[in-house]
Amino acid sequence: MNSYEIVVSGVVKTFGQNRLGPFELNIEPGVVVAFVGPNGSGKTTLLQMLMNVVLPDQGTIRVFGEAYEQREIKMKRRIGYVADSSFVEEEKSSIEEVMRFHSHWFPSWSADKWAELCVRFGLNPREKVNRLSKGMKRRLSFCLAIAQMPQLLILDEPSSGLDPFIWRMMIQEIQEFMDGGKRTVLIATHTIEEVRRLADYVAFIHDGKLVLYEEKDAILDAWRALWIEAPHVEPERLPGVVEWERGALTRLVTQNAFATEAALQSADIPVVKRQAIELDEILHYIVAMKERTDPSGSGTKRGERTQ
Repeated sequence: MNSYEIVVSGVVKTFGQNRLGPFELNIEPGVVVAFVGPNGSGKTTLLQMLMNVVLPDQGTIRVFGEAYEQREIKMKRRIGYVADSSFVEEEKSSIEEVMRFHSHWFPSWSADKWAELCVRFGLNPREKVNRLSKGMKRRLSFCLAIAQMPQLLILDEPSSGLDPFIWRMMIQEIQEFMDGGKRTVLIATHTIEEVRRLADYVAFIHDGKLVLYEEKDAILDAWRALWIEAPHVEPERLPGVVEWERGALTRLVTQNAFATEAALQSADIPVVKRQAIELDEILHYIVAMKERTDPSGSGTKRGERTQ
């Protein structure tokens, strides 16, 4: 038996010409996993499959150690879910009516937490949902999910439509939700600052494939831009280097800063400057590495940027 909160094994989903997977992913309890990738990469579909809203064509998904066909209702009562879409069927209801219906299904519902969130996020219980802006509907969805006090929180672009002040409150609320280390959060996001502030692990998804699943801190520590004063160095021979640019100083981009610097030190080449690489840039490099093909050997060298 394993202790994973979520196990995704051999999962594939096809929509017309688009294919998601095959996916292999194991997520431990008590962590925040950020799913990052361009629009259409498959983030929302993957989260919908984790909620059993969309069924995979093949493969298995287990949440809390169980498959949905065994005990779907009981499992979903332990999950808070903020979908990418807004309310539809509850449009003519008030916030209070939506809350009463929603809370009925979740034994762990906290009336005190709901009252606190309404004040904090400016929700008027008497307000009709159909009068709310997109941002207010996102606030409502988020507050309902948090007030469930779930074991697993799944957020699909939760900050969409939120102003910066409310966004900061949402980040703080998620951090407070994670206190104790027993709850798990999955968040699909385009906002790199959300990843930086919240994530323990980052899942890079591109073209329906999981191209990297790694601890955030390990990724940020490993990837660096280094500047060296060595015009005759051969960057392609340095371990970890994925791109370089020659100039007055040679700029190296490495996915293994420790190995690259160790090799430079052995060659008595000092590093003049170091700089962290942003997560969105790292995704760009990872995708480029996956897609780069030059079997003829003509044109630019592997990883070299021309001016």
